[in-house]
Amino acid sequence: MDPYKNCKHLIIKYLFSYDGNKLKAKLTKMGVGAGDALMVHASWIPTSGFRGSPLEMIEALKSTVGEEGLLAMPSMTYHNQSSREFLESGKPVDIRRSPSKMGILSEVFRRNRAVQRSQSVTHPILVWGKGGTALIEGQAQNDKPFGKDSVFNRLLKLNGKVLCINTPFSSITFTHHLEDRIAGHLPFSLYESQPMTGILIDQAGNRRELKAFVLSERANALRCEERLIQELDRHGIIQRSRIGNTRLLLVECQRMRDCVEEMYQKGKSFFDTPEENPEENKSVKPVMDMNA
Repeated sequence: MDPYKNCKHLIIKYLFSYDGNKLKAKLTKMGVGAGDALMVHASWIPTSGFRGSPLEMIEALKSTVGEEGLLAMPSMTYHNQSSREFLESGKPVDIRRSPSKMGILSEVFRRNRAVQRSQSVTHPILVWGKGGTALIEGQAQNDKPFGKDSVFNRLLKLNGKVLCINTPFSSITFTHHLEDRIAGHLPFSLYESQPMTGILIDQAGNRRELKAFVLSERANALRCEERLIQELDRHGIIQRSRIGNTRLLLVECQRMRDCVEEMYQKGKSFFDTPEENPEENKSVKPVMDMNA
């Protein structure tokens, strides 16, 4: 074994290791507690310092929100592809069997018998806990995965929180719901003009064709996420911490929404202005109904 890697392994093992109880204590200190609705984006890293298996980390997360809480994770069945590219491939999403490509933690979570999965061909979400069924129901009829009928808007109404474990801010899919809320005030279309068709195999084994709008190429090209991060940081909305060799990032959905609304009311944007229409983004109307 490489001496450097061996030394690093030993340092992490003896100086930067932690278990499920310590993870729960850290998350509690950050503000995650019993009864919370928590969406987790996670990357399982062998050198994270966690003493235990992915299942033991999941149990620690469950213990943190408790039986009255709700734990959710994304479980997209594609990786390093856009939603458009995945739908163009024609591959079906089998709610019962298609593995999650969102990391080991998500896949282990998916295999838990108590976990449910939303019927979405682009952004299936895994849920466990109180209110999980209500969070994901009806998604087969929802053609906008980030719209007002989406899991993400329901998470917002629950005053949900988003936790990143060794993943960057860019992994947070909830930000696309914030974009959907301001879509009518953007000088370009957030979504492509026509929905695409995806194939879903539901819990009963029925094969269904579902419609789904995908984010437009223009929106993806003009998005300036760093501008949003800077504004969230200015308001102290992003919490960053470490435990062992693990990076943690926590945000509250409603505070993110409030920050984005304030940005747009002040004429600020985290999208660049389309070059061919430089005048269109100079002024921005008040944006969202806070009770929507």
